[in-house]
Amino acid sequence: MENKINTEIVVVIPTYNAREGIIDTMQAIQSAVPAAGIIVVDDNSPDKTADLVLSKFKDDKRVFVYLRIEKGGRGSAVVAGLREGLKNKKAKYFIEMDADLCHNPKYIKQMVQQCKTADVVIASRYLPASNIYGWNLKRKLMSFAINTFAKLLLRVPIRDYTDGFRCYSRKAVEFICSYKLQSRGYIVLSEIAYLCYKNGFIFAEIPIDFYFKPVSKSNLNLNEAKEAIMTIIRLRFIQNE
Repeated sequence: MENKINTEIVVVIPTYNAREGIIDTMQAIQSAVPAAGIIVVDDNSPDKTADLVLSKFKDDKRVFVYLRIEKGGRGSAVVAGLREGLKNKKAKYFIEMDADLCHNPKYIKQMVQQCKTADVVIASRYLPASNIYGWNLKRKLMSFAINTFAKLLLRVPIRDYTDGFRCYSRKAVEFICSYKLQSRGYIVLSEIAYLCYKNGFIFAEIPIDFYFKPVSKSNLNLNEAKEAIMTIIRLRFIQNE
């Protein structure tokens, strides 16, 4: 499949064993924002996610599948997709989101509208009007603790440092793709936010209803939490770039 995307809005979806949710997600995106292009970055999923997408959308010029040889982590997958999106000179707004419909595509238009006056728009789970459904108490406590820790140390004017449902301006994407990110896992989202803020990019947030899905492949565990804490400390006290 050749990258023929020529749209103002580009949606990047990193996938690994996302067969159960990816088609529903893509169809929901096309229903909510028919003119959007979609770039699926798949890390050679054993469940053949890429093959499924290719079979369903092989004649759709709004869809491109970027297949990587091995699993390289969410952050590098998103950056790879953003780089592909930049090849489209028409693209102005770049969305990143998950493949399991935890992130509802109905918010994309609102995010794009906000991105006309901001560089990074975060679909936040932690604004007063936001709601989280389907998380157990442990998950809620870990996520809240990591976000609170990031807020205290990094001081970016946002509530949600770790939700991967975002809209970036083209200028922000060009910066992100020029920077060598050091984090792995979901905490790369905090690193991107911190670096963008330090370099003068404007932030905005919108409230969302977040629904955890049974097909979600969450990485939120003790090891991820430890890595998140160490990454936040590194960003705040060690990294000076």
